[in-house]
Amino acid sequence: MKFSIVLTALAIAAVGAVPREGFGPGMQDWGFAQVRPGAHMFWWLYYTTADVANHADRPLVIWLQGGPGASSMYGNFEELGPLTLELDERNHTWVRDYNVLFIDNPVGTGFSYVEDFSLLTKTNGEIADDLVELMKQFYNAQPEFRSAPLHIYAESYGGKMAPEFAYVLDKAIKNGEIECNLQSVGIVAPWVSPIDSVLSWAEFLLNMGFVDTKGYNAIQASAIETEHVLNQGEWEQATDLWGRTENVILRETRGIDFYNVLFKQDFAGTRSQLEQFSRDMRSAIASRATRLATEDRDQMLQDLMRFEVAPTLSLPAESIYGAQSGRVFNTLSGDFMKPAIDVMELLLNNTSLDVVIITGQLDLIVATPGNVRWIEKIKWSGRNSYLQAPRNGVGQHGVLEGYEKSFGKLAVYWALRAGHMVPADNPVLMDYILQKHVPVNGFGPGRQNWGYTEVRPKAFIFWWLYHAQSSTGSSDQYVGKPLIIWLQGGPGASSSGYGNFEEIGLLDRMLKPRQSSWVKHYNVLFVDSPVGSGFSYVDDRSLLARNSTTVVNDLLVVLKDFYHTISTTTQADWEGSVPLYIASESYGGRIAVEFAYALEREVQAGTIHCKLTGLLLGSAWLSPMDSVAAWPNYLHGLGYLDDAGRERIERRVSSMALKKPEEAMDEWHALQLAILQETEGINCYNVLKPTRKEPLPIDHGSDEVLEYEETLWWNTDPAEPPSLEELMRRHVAHTLGIAHKPPWGSQRTAVFDALSDDFLQSSVGTVERLLNETTIELVLYSGQLDLIACLPGTLAWMNRLFRKTDGELNDGRKTVLAHGVDGTIEGYRIRYLERFTFYTILRAGHMVPADNPSAISQILQKHIGPI
Repeated sequence: MKFSIVLTALAIAAVGAVPREGFGPGMQDWGFAQVRPGAHMFWWLYYTTADVANHADRPLVIWLQGGPGASSMYGNFEELGPLTLELDERNHTWVRDYNVLFIDNPVGTGFSYVEDFSLLTKTNGEIADDLVELMKQFYNAQPEFRSAPLHIYAESYGGKMAPEFAYVLDKAIKNGEIECNLQSVGIVAPWVSPIDSVLSWAEFLLNMGFVDTKGYNAIQASAIETEHVLNQGEWEQATDLWGRTENVILRETRGIDFYNVLFKQDFAGTRSQLEQFSRDMRSAIASRATRLATEDRDQMLQDLMRFEVAPTLSLPAESIYGAQSGRVFNTLSGDFMKPAIDVMELLLNNTSLDVVIITGQLDLIVATPGNVRWIEKIKWSGRNSYLQAPRNGVGQHGVLEGYEKSFGKLAVYWALRAGHMVPADNPVLMDYILQKHVPVNGFGPGRQNWGYTEVRPKAFIFWWLYHAQSSTGSSDQYVGKPLIIWLQGGPGASSSGYGNFEEIGLLDRMLKPRQSSWVKHYNVLFVDSPVGSGFSYVDDRSLLARNSTTVVNDLLVVLKDFYHTISTTTQADWEGSVPLYIASESYGGRIAVEFAYALEREVQAGTIHCKLTGLLLGSAWLSPMDSVAAWPNYLHGLGYLDDAGRERIERRVSSMALKKPEEAMDEWHALQLAILQETEGINCYNVLKPTRKEPLPIDHGSDEVLEYEETLWWNTDPAEPPSLEELMRRHVAHTLGIAHKPPWGSQRTAVFDALSDDFLQSSVGTVERLLNETTIELVLYSGQLDLIACLPGTLAWMNRLFRKTDGELNDGRKTVLAHGVDGTIEGYRIRYLERFTFYTILRAGHMVPADNPSAISQILQKHIGPI
């Protein structure tokens, strides 16, 4: 055995809130709840291995198995727990991201037991009541999980038990009987309408080539007989005929695997089952329902539980794994074939819970055609809209993993290449479903959403939304407040990293609350654009954007996907009711104006609906050559260059100006190096910030001089832990469940290289088109201490744009931007046109929101809305 930790003696019934070492890796807790006198239900909690301050910062997911009588230990060791049945570590364990609570349910299943068989449950309602009682005791022992989001996931017959459990638990919450944060129920291969499954078997097997017409007729005849008895309310006889129909299938197919029809058929095992059925029909039916794998693997699981797990967890002698499973099934035989569609209707009509249904294409026992049939029978307010909703493909890395159809609170997934046990057969799709429907709380405070949009095949952009907080600090008033999209510069710099943690997010890089965070008053959407920036990535670097047109088209795809996702998630009209602003910095400004112009055309064409209201362009890289041309005099005036140094820099600028923008990158790199040499390594993002004295490179042809990190152009204090890269790659990626993606920032250099021909292009013409052809407001601001997009260069192109034919500027009146409390002058405002305002920000460099948050706060209040 690879993992076995011998524990000191523990009281049998002891349940503690302190995590313990158990069987296998990670911290755990376990115990028995006496749900009724003499009825003991076993639970086993695996605390998440995610890097979080408190385990309860992550959702709690309950897992219930099927049967009835099949143990959740099957789900643990065969599907989603941290160890496989061979005791190898599982790559796709749910424990990586969530706290997972396995429950052996109903009583008598797995390690659960009853002191008298009369205490076994006979109905789905009794099962639900027992589960609610278990959760009351669980939360008393683990009170820290009361506020953690709770999601109930179940498989097979568990898919029949879970909806009623969720409904009864929801009522208990509303009645004040239990305190917990129930949010959704997800059912995999659910036995919700048994007869619909039975009636789908013959056609499914005929279409798959497992039977001929004669076999089809035999199976269908048995299925119809089952339906006839069921319609008469003869529930136990219907269960017997269900078993007989399975037996006909075994005979006609020579031993098909009911849980995945593509698994190899065991003809010898089939003969054994047929013989058992002829000897003791009821025993054979119960055995097939409660043993979920081959006889060998079921025996392996039983041996592991009885001889290794039970001693390690010090379980009581009365708890013998699997000893009562057959009796559990037989006691419920009168309830087994009863449909539970009415419970699904109660969930969808009378609760706010999300309902997720997952069906595997290779599952026979709960075949997909039967699931589709009963799902479309559900009577609920969103039925017609669901039926008309599109069925979309779901995939990763260019591989189609399944299909999704959803409306409102209901989402249905078809899992490709998966049978009954979808978490084991298609973990990639299961991960996608969990990330979407069981979101972790996010990184840090506040309500958040995040995800990836496949903007082109194998090209993925990451987005991260922070919901606006109310004045009380809660996040329940976000709808209606403006949405601000933040685009970083570079190109290749990350919005999710730099814009978020260095400038405007709720936390700074030291993970301390930022008092000046934009999220306190607005919804902020950080987008890692272009593809390859931050958490965004491409599977093939030939897919990196090579011009602003591609970048903009990708952003349009992201915005459409975002609106669809967030509107579905929050049940609110973000497109129609939430004003949209695009904020940017540096090269992000060039993308922002091109994006805004393209978006406005999409809005006018009716292909996208949103309320694009304004642009905030900070340190905007809109006319690169104007900025570059201003550098010699700017640096000379500040004393960084003497006369000879200015002349040398001017010669390089003149050489660069002779080239077309797409041909001037060599001169650009040479100019950077020359400025670094002449100034001994000036901080070009804020000329007054100190820099470390380091040897300058002899040859510097890299784009890293314009990256927002600890480079020659922005040297930060190396003693400040953690570095942004460490924070994003380790802590953030792990918390958001995206650590399996390419590391944050790993493709940023390639992004810059791919866009090198675009980097020095001007977007002033697009600014003019925005002013002439749209009603969008443009607000620009520049820091007085910024060299890169220096103030004189920005003023140069604006003065050309707004100069009258007689040489006078339009309007151009300068006013003071002062702090409202003490009257401190924070900058100056020039209003060129009614929809074009420019701010000079004092005591600020390139990252104005970080350097002078007071000034930015006043700009936001004036142009977006009051705080």
